[in-house]
This record gives sequence, structure tokens and C-alpha cells, in this order.
Amino acid sequence: MAKGRWPALRIRWHSKEVFVFFCLAPVLLFLTLTSVLPSIVALGDSLTNWNLAGFAKQPRIVGLANYTTLLGNDPQFWGALRRTAVFVLVVVPIELVLGLAAALCFDRYFFGRRLMITLVMIPTMIAPVVVAMLWRFILAPSFGAGTYLLQSVGLFKNVPIFSDPATAWLAIMLIDIWEWTPFMMLIMIAGLSSLPSEPIEAARIDGAKPWQILWHVQLPMLRPLIVVAVLFRAIDASKMFDAVYVLTGGGPGTDSTSTITFFAHKAIFGSWKLGYGSAICMVLGLMSLIAAAAFNKIVSARKEPA
Repeated sequence: MAKGRWPALRIRWHSKEVFVFFCLAPVLLFLTLTSVLPSIVALGDSLTNWNLAGFAKQPRIVGLANYTTLLGNDPQFWGALRRTAVFVLVVVPIELVLGLAAALCFDRYFFGRRLMITLVMIPTMIAPVVVAMLWRFILAPSFGAGTYLLQSVGLFKNVPIFSDPATAWLAIMLIDIWEWTPFMMLIMIAGLSSLPSEPIEAARIDGAKPWQILWHVQLPMLRPLIVVAVLFRAIDASKMFDAVYVLTGGGPGTDSTSTITFFAHKAIFGSWKLGYGSAICMVLGLMSLIAAAAFNKIVSARKEPA
């Protein structure tokens, strides 16, 4: 009986599932070391009153006190969360629309198409902190080229761009749109090039106009890809930090351009409240999980047959 089991065991160990598992094992180990374990450590820190300013003091477990203070008694948190939500709801749809429009322009062959796509992708390929520093020089009050052009048409002659909360926040949004619209464009180009040509040709034969083909044929087929692109970009936009840190430092004034990630950075490295900052990061991670769950529900949703 035992003799007959060994061949089946050998077949099981040489199965496709085992081979796939061993191929994925290095990636799973890497994700565990760089994502799962740090999250567990951050969760543990968020339950303490660990303050690096008093490093000699032993941190004490306070349970959910950091979360109750954060969610119930910290108006700065809700202000940062509101600004982050407004930022995401403004820049992501604009980037999607502009990226789709650019992808439609590149969805045909013409001389220099690949070179043009490469040049358009340059802002996305630059590190975000470098992009922020570049625009800091462009919009510098005294010698910036962008400031000079704006002042030549009568704008910002007396007040620098980053001295007013409204214009500073608008500038950060425009910089983000400039940087990440090519990312959305690249995803839409890949999606348009993978669409089957038969429905589009049938619509053309039936006399449909280009905008009708786009609205009734191409966009429905691109829906799953659009949802993925919007989710990735929304999660990334919710972590906006570099431009705020380099351009405004959360100002002008008191936290007028502070995002949720900048608020967490200030709590940890400004006030040295490691436990409180960890609680902020855990709340942000929970919000990302909720967004991912909503994304999964939207993608997996299927129309019920009539």
C-alpha cells in the first residue's frame, strides 16, 4: 500500500502548482520582509506612546489611545485628510481624461510616433522629488522662468505663487498633472492597442462617428483597465509628499497644503511621536485596503442576465 503511494507523491511534488510556488517564493519572501513585517512593527508601535524626544524613557502600551485621539480630537488630521481627498478627486480624473485624449492622438501610426511617446513620458520617468525641485526653480519668485512669464501677463507681480494657500495648492495640483498624465496615457495606449478591431470596424460600417465609437465601443471595453489605472493612480496620489515637502513645507500659514503623508512625517520627524505617527500610517493603510476592496468589487462585478 505504501509502495503505491510514492509515485503519486513524486507526481505531486513535480506538479505545476509546486513549480509555480517555488518560482514565486523569492517574491513572496521579499514582500514579507519589506511589507508585512514592517506593517506588523508599525501596528505594534501605534499601540504605544513611544516618543523619540524622550528616548531614554521606556515606551508604554496605551492601547487605542492614539487612534481615539487621532480620529476624535485632532482637527489637523481631518484637515489633512480632507485636502488629500480633494487633491485625489481633482487630479486623478483630469489625468485620466488628458491621458486618454493623448492616447487617442497616438493610437495611429505616423512618423516619429515612438520618439514623441518617449519625449512625452519624460516627466513620469523623473523622480518626484527632482520634479518638485525643478518646478521650485521654474516658479522661483525672483529668477524663475515660469514666474517671469506669468508676471509678463500681469499675474503674481506682488505675491509669489507659493505665498497664497489657494495658488500654492493649485500649483501642486498642476505639477502632479504634468508629471503623471503621461503614465495614464501609456496605460491607455496599451489598452487601445489591445482592443479587437472587429467591433470597431463594424461600428464604422454602420456609420458611427468617431466619438460614438469611443463612447459606445472602446470605453466599455477599456472599463477594467480604466478602473485599474484610476485605482493605482488614486492610491499613489493619496501619498503625495515630495512636492509638498520641497515646495511649501505644508504652508503657507498653518498646514494649508499639508497632506496626510506630510502630516504623518511631521508627527514622526517633527514632534518625534513615533507611536502617534504609526497610528496615522495605519489609518492610511486601512483606507488603502478599503479602496482596494472597492476596486475588486467594481472589477469583479458582472451584469446579471436579463
